[in-house]
Amino acid sequence: NVTIKYEDRSVLKPLISYKERVFSTIVEQNTPDIVLVHASWVPRMVSFGMLAPAPNSLIKPADFKATFYPVTSEKAIVNNQIYALPLSYDGLALVYNKDHFAEVGQQSPPTAWEEFRRLATELSVYSGTDLVRAGAAMGSASNIDFCPDILGLMWSQAGVDIKSELDSQAAQDALTFYTNFLKEDQVWSSNFPEATQAFAEGKVSMIFVPSWQILDILVASSGLNIGVAPVPQISAENPVSWASFWMEGVSAKSPNSAVAWDFLKFLAERDQQLKLFNASSNYRGFGSPYSRKDLADELALNDYLRPYLLDAPYAKTEEISARSGNARQEESIREAVNAVLAGTPAGEALTKAKAEISK
Repeated sequence: NVTIKYEDRSVLKPLISYKERVFSTIVEQNTPDIVLVHASWVPRMVSFGMLAPAPNSLIKPADFKATFYPVTSEKAIVNNQIYALPLSYDGLALVYNKDHFAEVGQQSPPTAWEEFRRLATELSVYSGTDLVRAGAAMGSASNIDFCPDILGLMWSQAGVDIKSELDSQAAQDALTFYTNFLKEDQVWSSNFPEATQAFAEGKVSMIFVPSWQILDILVASSGLNIGVAPVPQISAENPVSWASFWMEGVSAKSPNSAVAWDFLKFLAERDQQLKLFNASSNYRGFGSPYSRKDLADELALNDYLRPYLLDAPYAKTEEISARSGNARQEESIREAVNAVLAGTPAGEALTKAKAEISK
């Protein structure tokens, strides 16, 4: 005896507008029962009393941790209570042009950052001093959509706590390493189109994007010979990757929280995730990567999605993620990059960013 009313807000742009709507309507009396929230929002929403926890009789934290990836538990579980459920997963992966690799005799994607940097130099093509084809979309803020995620990945791999240690020497070194791709190595240019568009046009050999951007690339340039790989690492023994994904939460003011959570648990089960993926694949190239660990093998032969799930067990995420609706945090990272490119010391730029992020 349950009727579900679904309201599609996917066309509401920019994402900051959607976030503002969620945060405002969820405290009203006519609040929606279930809301789509970015993983990075959950801890803050819980602190504001906006989300209702799952009944312990329905799903226990131990079972949740056994079912989903660690990064999901880190955001969804607060004070040993579950506040959100993921129906899919996404993060960063390395996407590269196989034909460009063949030109320089590269058979496989780079697995370490120094190898990545060397390869970016080899892949770059110049006409005199002008960059004609970029080796990698790295180093700028204005024309790389996922610049904050790439830096978040580097900081996490360096062991930096992004909230409390963004002004540390390790964080400064990572920012300098990132901007040097443009400043010193000149394998990317601020004059190029946005990274994903440049890749689709064959103007750059390597980019970092979430899986849904691969769909855009394939639509824009179906003949492109692309490869997808896990992200490069600082240490192969201690891998760290980057996640950015959405979850479903239940409003704390919902009069139907018990049945709402029952419905979410149903949606997150194996059979429903398989059906959702297959349904999505009927109208686009492929669905979103599964959120459940026990479904990873289902994508073992999917060359586009498998790398994301290979990295998922080691993923971290924070509010700086691009396309997450956290405009203030994201913009503070972009401003830090631009400041360093303009000559500001990395420590000074990151001190300012840290103050903004910690608000």
